[in-house]
Amino acid sequence: MKIAIVSDIHSNQEALEAVLREIESDKIDRIYCLGDIVGYGPSPNECIDLIRSVTDKVVVGNHDSAVINQTDMMLFNSYARESTEWTRRTIKDENYEYLLNLPLKISESDLLFVHSTPLIPEDWNYILTQHSAEKHFNYFTEVSCFIGHSHRPEMFRSIDNRLIINVGSVGQPRDGNPKASYVVWETESNQYELKRKEYDVKSVYKKIVKAGLNEFLGERLMVGR
Repeated sequence: MKIAIVSDIHSNQEALEAVLREIESDKIDRIYCLGDIVGYGPSPNECIDLIRSVTDKVVVGNHDSAVINQTDMMLFNSYARESTEWTRRTIKDENYEYLLNLPLKISESDLLFVHSTPLIPEDWNYILTQHSAEKHFNYFTEVSCFIGHSHRPEMFRSIDNRLIINVGSVGQPRDGNPKASYVVWETESNQYELKRKEYDVKSVYKKIVKAGLNEFLGERLMVGR
C-alpha cells in the first residue's frame, strides 16, 4: 500500500489543493494528516473541509489545539497569537468541534503518526537533531514514526533501523524551499519519498493581506522561512 503523509497546512488552501491534486495523480491509497491544519494562513475553514473530505486519519497539532483553547497561545510569538485569535473568530462551529475531537496519536500497521513527538506530544516539543531523536525512540514501539511541527523535512534513524521521519510542511515550509512538502511511504518496502510541490504563493499572500493578517505571514511563504 502507498500512503501520503501531510502536515502543517496552516490554512494555506492553495498549497493543500496542489498537494492533493498530486496525491490523486500518484494513486495514493490513504492519506494521513499530522495536524496544524489551521493557524497563520487565511483559509482555515476551506482547509479543514478539504482534509475532512479526503481522510479520517488526522491528529491534532499545537495551532489546532490553541484555536480550541486547549493550548495556551501565550506560548506563541506575536504572529501566531494574532492568527490564532483571527482563526477563532473565523472558524465555523462544526470545524471547531472537528478540531476538538482529534486525537494526539494514531498507531496503525507498525506506523505511528503524531504532530510533535512520541513522548508527551501535548507538550509540543521538537525533534531537530539526531541527538534529540535518540531518546524518543524509547517511547514508541512501531517501526517508523511520522512527525511534523518544525516545518523542516528530516529523517532520523535508530541503531536498530527504526525511523523518525519529519514530513515537513504543506502550507509553510521553513527549510529555505518555498515548495509544499509531504511524504509518500510504501508500506511493503518501508521506503519513503519526500515530495515538493509548487503552488500559487502570490494568491495566498493577497488573501493574507485582505484578511487583515500581518503581511510577514505572506512574505515568509515566498522564501520558505
